[in-house]
Amino acid sequence: MKAKHSLLILFVGLLGGLFSVSAAAQAVLQSVTVRVAPGQMDAYLGSVEKLQGVLDRVGGGATVAVWQATLAGPASGTTMVGVSYPSLESYAAVTRKAQADGEWQRIVGGLDGVRTLVSTSLLSSADGRGPVTRPARGSVLQGVIVRPHAGKNAAYLEQIDKLQAVQERVGSSGQLRAWNVAIGGEGAGTIAVGIVYPSLAAYAADQGKLQADPEGAKLFAGLDDLRTVESVSLFTAE
Repeated sequence: MKAKHSLLILFVGLLGGLFSVSAAAQAVLQSVTVRVAPGQMDAYLGSVEKLQGVLDRVGGGATVAVWQATLAGPASGTTMVGVSYPSLESYAAVTRKAQADGEWQRIVGGLDGVRTLVSTSLLSSADGRGPVTRPARGSVLQGVIVRPHAGKNAAYLEQIDKLQAVQERVGSSGQLRAWNVAIGGEGAGTIAVGIVYPSLAAYAADQGKLQADPEGAKLFAGLDDLRTVESVSLFTAE
Protein backbone atom coordinates (compact mmCIF):
# COMPACT_ATOMS: atom_id res chain seq x y z
CA MET A 1 0.00 0.00 0.00
CA LYS A 2 2.88 2.41 0.68
CA ALA A 3 4.14 1.91 -2.87
CA LYS A 4 0.70 2.78 -4.25
CA HIS A 5 0.58 5.93 -2.12
CA SER A 6 4.08 6.97 -3.25
CA LEU A 7 3.05 6.56 -6.88
CA LEU A 8 -0.05 8.64 -6.24
CA ILE A 9 2.01 11.46 -4.72
CA LEU A 10 4.39 11.37 -7.68
CA PHE A 11 1.46 11.36 -10.11
CA VAL A 12 -0.15 14.37 -8.43
CA GLY A 13 3.17 16.21 -8.43
CA LEU A 14 3.47 15.68 -12.18
CA LEU A 15 -0.11 16.84 -12.66
CA GLY A 16 0.64 20.06 -10.86
CA GLY A 17 2.94 21.03 -13.71
CA LEU A 18 0.10 20.60 -16.20
CA PHE A 19 -2.16 23.11 -14.49
CA SER A 20 -1.87 26.73 -15.54
CA VAL A 21 -1.80 28.17 -12.01
CA SER A 22 -1.11 26.90 -8.51
CA ALA A 23 -2.61 23.43 -8.20
CA ALA A 24 -3.98 24.16 -4.73
CA ALA A 25 -6.02 27.08 -6.14
CA GLN A 26 -7.89 25.03 -8.72
CA ALA A 27 -10.95 22.86 -8.28
CA VAL A 28 -10.50 19.37 -9.75
CA LEU A 29 -13.08 17.09 -11.36
CA GLN A 30 -12.49 13.37 -11.78
CA SER A 31 -14.72 11.98 -14.54
CA VAL A 32 -15.34 8.24 -14.82
CA THR A 33 -17.50 6.85 -17.65
CA VAL A 34 -18.91 3.35 -17.29
CA ARG A 35 -21.37 1.09 -19.07
CA VAL A 36 -23.72 -0.46 -16.52
CA ALA A 37 -24.80 -4.08 -17.09
CA PRO A 38 -28.50 -4.59 -18.02
CA GLY A 39 -30.72 -4.62 -14.96
CA GLN A 40 -27.93 -3.46 -12.66
CA MET A 41 -28.51 0.32 -12.59
CA ASP A 42 -30.20 0.39 -9.18
CA ALA A 43 -27.38 -1.72 -7.71
CA TYR A 44 -24.77 0.54 -9.28
CA LEU A 45 -26.40 3.73 -8.02
CA GLY A 46 -26.65 2.18 -4.57
CA SER A 47 -22.92 1.45 -4.61
CA VAL A 48 -22.15 5.01 -5.70
CA GLU A 49 -24.19 6.33 -2.75
CA LYS A 50 -22.16 4.12 -0.41
CA LEU A 51 -18.92 5.44 -1.95
CA GLN A 52 -20.15 8.98 -1.31
CA GLY A 53 -20.67 7.97 2.30
CA VAL A 54 -17.04 6.85 2.56
CA LEU A 55 -15.87 10.11 0.99
CA ASP A 56 -17.93 12.05 3.54
CA ARG A 57 -16.38 10.03 6.34
CA VAL A 58 -12.74 10.48 5.26
CA GLY A 59 -13.27 14.23 4.72
CA GLY A 60 -11.86 16.50 2.05
CA GLY A 61 -15.04 17.87 0.50
CA ALA A 62 -15.42 15.39 -2.39
CA THR A 63 -18.88 15.33 -3.99
CA VAL A 64 -20.18 12.65 -6.38
CA ALA A 65 -22.69 13.25 -9.19
CA VAL A 66 -24.07 10.62 -11.58
CA TRP A 67 -25.17 11.51 -15.11
CA GLN A 68 -26.86 9.35 -17.75
CA ALA A 69 -25.74 10.08 -21.32
CA THR A 70 -29.04 10.50 -23.16
CA LEU A 71 -27.82 12.13 -26.39
CA ALA A 72 -24.09 11.52 -26.78
CA GLY A 73 -23.43 9.73 -30.06
CA PRO A 74 -21.61 6.42 -29.52
CA ALA A 75 -21.48 7.18 -25.78
CA SER A 76 -25.28 7.29 -25.46
CA GLY A 77 -26.47 4.93 -22.76
CA THR A 78 -23.29 5.18 -20.74
CA THR A 79 -23.12 6.57 -17.22
CA MET A 80 -20.74 9.35 -16.23
CA VAL A 81 -19.70 9.75 -12.61
CA GLY A 82 -18.12 13.07 -11.69
CA VAL A 83 -16.25 13.46 -8.40
CA SER A 84 -15.57 17.08 -7.54
CA TYR A 85 -12.72 18.17 -5.25
CA PRO A 86 -11.82 21.64 -3.94
CA SER A 87 -8.22 21.29 -5.15
CA LEU A 88 -5.61 18.92 -6.53
CA GLU A 89 -4.21 18.62 -3.00
CA SER A 90 -7.63 17.53 -1.74
CA TYR A 91 -7.93 15.02 -4.60
CA ALA A 92 -4.60 13.46 -3.60
CA ALA A 93 -5.43 13.31 0.11
CA VAL A 94 -8.96 11.94 -0.33
CA THR A 95 -7.87 9.36 -2.91
CA ARG A 96 -5.09 8.14 -0.63
CA LYS A 97 -7.47 7.74 2.31
CA ALA A 98 -10.20 6.08 0.24
CA GLN A 99 -7.87 3.54 -1.34
CA ALA A 100 -6.74 2.47 2.14
CA ASP A 101 -10.29 2.24 3.50
CA GLY A 102 -11.67 -1.29 3.94
CA GLU A 103 -15.27 -0.33 3.18
CA TRP A 104 -14.21 1.48 0.00
CA GLN A 105 -12.25 -1.55 -1.13
CA ARG A 106 -15.25 -3.85 -0.57
CA ILE A 107 -17.64 -1.58 -2.46
CA VAL A 108 -15.31 -1.14 -5.44
CA GLY A 109 -14.57 -4.87 -5.50
CA GLY A 110 -18.30 -5.58 -5.68
CA LEU A 111 -18.68 -3.53 -8.87
CA ASP A 112 -17.19 -6.31 -11.01
CA GLY A 113 -20.01 -7.58 -13.20
CA VAL A 114 -22.14 -4.51 -12.43
CA ARG A 115 -20.33 -2.09 -14.69
CA THR A 116 -17.57 -1.93 -17.30
CA LEU A 117 -15.11 0.95 -17.22
CA VAL A 118 -15.10 2.98 -20.46
CA SER A 119 -12.81 5.94 -19.69
CA THR A 120 -11.39 8.14 -16.96
CA SER A 121 -10.33 11.78 -17.07
CA LEU A 122 -9.00 14.39 -14.68
CA LEU A 123 -10.04 18.00 -15.24
CA SER A 124 -9.01 21.25 -13.60
CA SER A 125 -11.09 24.38 -13.34
CA ALA A 126 -10.52 26.75 -16.26
CA ASP A 127 -12.86 29.45 -14.98
CA GLY A 128 -11.31 30.06 -11.56
CA ARG A 129 -14.39 28.86 -9.70
CA GLY A 130 -14.63 26.26 -6.97
CA PRO A 131 -15.93 22.68 -6.97
CA VAL A 132 -19.36 21.85 -8.36
CA THR A 133 -22.33 21.03 -6.17
CA ARG A 134 -24.40 17.89 -6.56
CA PRO A 135 -27.22 18.48 -9.06
CA ALA A 136 -30.86 17.69 -8.36
CA ARG A 137 -32.17 14.51 -9.94
CA GLY A 138 -33.57 15.26 -13.41
CA SER A 139 -31.20 18.15 -14.04
CA VAL A 140 -29.83 18.33 -17.58
CA LEU A 141 -26.17 18.84 -18.47
CA GLN A 142 -25.13 20.09 -21.89
CA GLY A 143 -21.51 19.04 -22.33
CA VAL A 144 -19.36 20.47 -25.11
CA ILE A 145 -15.78 19.29 -25.70
CA VAL A 146 -13.71 21.78 -27.70
CA ARG A 147 -10.10 21.96 -28.80
CA PRO A 148 -8.88 25.58 -28.87
CA HIS A 149 -6.85 26.60 -31.92
CA ALA A 150 -3.13 27.12 -31.36
CA GLY A 151 -2.55 30.16 -29.15
CA LYS A 152 -6.31 30.78 -28.72
CA ASN A 153 -6.91 29.15 -25.35
CA ALA A 154 -7.08 32.41 -23.37
CA ALA A 155 -9.17 34.15 -26.04
CA TYR A 156 -11.66 31.28 -26.03
CA LEU A 157 -12.06 31.38 -22.26
CA GLU A 158 -12.61 35.15 -22.44
CA GLN A 159 -15.50 34.54 -24.84
CA ILE A 160 -16.92 31.94 -22.47
CA ASP A 161 -16.91 34.55 -19.69
CA LYS A 162 -18.81 36.92 -21.97
CA LEU A 163 -21.34 34.22 -22.84
CA GLN A 164 -21.89 33.59 -19.16
CA ALA A 165 -22.61 37.31 -18.69
CA VAL A 166 -25.16 37.13 -21.53
CA GLN A 167 -26.79 34.12 -19.87
CA GLU A 168 -27.17 36.06 -16.65
CA ARG A 169 -28.56 39.11 -18.46
CA VAL A 170 -31.25 37.20 -20.36
CA GLY A 171 -32.28 35.31 -17.22
CA SER A 172 -30.92 31.91 -18.12
CA SER A 173 -31.27 29.18 -15.51
CA GLY A 174 -28.13 27.43 -16.79
CA GLN A 175 -24.99 27.25 -14.66
CA LEU A 176 -21.92 27.33 -16.92
CA ARG A 177 -18.52 25.87 -16.04
CA ALA A 178 -15.32 25.40 -18.04
CA TRP A 179 -12.70 22.73 -17.32
CA ASN A 180 -9.26 21.95 -18.72
CA VAL A 181 -8.92 18.24 -19.52
CA ALA A 182 -5.48 17.60 -18.01
CA ILE A 183 -5.52 13.80 -18.26
CA GLY A 184 -7.91 11.99 -20.55
CA GLY A 185 -6.41 10.02 -23.43
CA GLU A 186 -7.19 11.67 -26.74
CA GLY A 187 -9.15 14.34 -24.87
CA ALA A 188 -6.08 15.72 -23.10
CA GLY A 189 -5.60 19.38 -23.96
CA THR A 190 -9.26 19.99 -24.72
CA ILE A 191 -11.68 22.17 -22.76
CA ALA A 192 -14.91 20.73 -21.41
CA VAL A 193 -17.73 23.27 -21.14
CA GLY A 194 -20.72 22.15 -19.11
CA ILE A 195 -24.01 23.97 -18.57
CA VAL A 196 -26.41 22.52 -16.01
CA TYR A 197 -30.13 23.28 -16.33
CA PRO A 198 -32.90 22.41 -13.83
CA SER A 199 -34.79 20.39 -16.47
CA LEU A 200 -35.03 19.60 -20.17
CA ALA A 201 -37.76 22.22 -20.50
CA ALA A 202 -35.46 24.85 -18.97
CA TYR A 203 -32.71 23.82 -21.38
CA ALA A 204 -35.02 24.28 -24.38
CA ALA A 205 -36.28 27.65 -23.13
CA ASP A 206 -32.76 28.96 -22.54
CA GLN A 207 -31.60 27.93 -26.01
CA GLY A 208 -34.31 30.15 -27.44
CA LYS A 209 -33.31 33.09 -25.24
CA LEU A 210 -29.66 32.94 -26.25
CA GLN A 211 -30.36 32.50 -29.96
CA ALA A 212 -32.69 35.50 -29.93
CA ASP A 213 -30.14 37.75 -28.20
CA PRO A 214 -28.00 39.77 -30.69
CA GLU A 215 -24.93 39.82 -28.45
CA GLY A 216 -25.20 36.12 -27.71
CA ALA A 217 -25.58 35.25 -31.39
CA LYS A 218 -22.51 37.35 -32.26
CA LEU A 219 -20.42 35.71 -29.55
CA PHE A 220 -21.40 32.22 -30.69
CA ALA A 221 -20.52 33.05 -34.30
CA GLY A 222 -17.08 34.31 -33.23
CA LEU A 223 -16.21 31.06 -31.49
CA ASP A 224 -15.57 29.33 -34.82
CA ASP A 225 -12.33 31.30 -35.18
CA LEU A 226 -11.11 30.14 -31.76
CA ARG A 227 -11.92 26.45 -31.40
CA THR A 228 -13.02 23.20 -32.98
CA VAL A 229 -15.98 21.38 -31.44
CA GLU A 230 -15.19 17.71 -30.87
CA SER A 231 -18.50 16.63 -29.31
CA VAL A 232 -21.81 17.90 -27.95
CA SER A 233 -23.77 15.73 -25.51
CA LEU A 234 -26.77 15.85 -23.20
CA PHE A 235 -26.85 14.11 -19.83
CA THR A 236 -29.55 13.67 -17.18
CA ALA A 237 -28.74 13.61 -13.47
CA GLU A 238 -29.61 10.54 -11.42
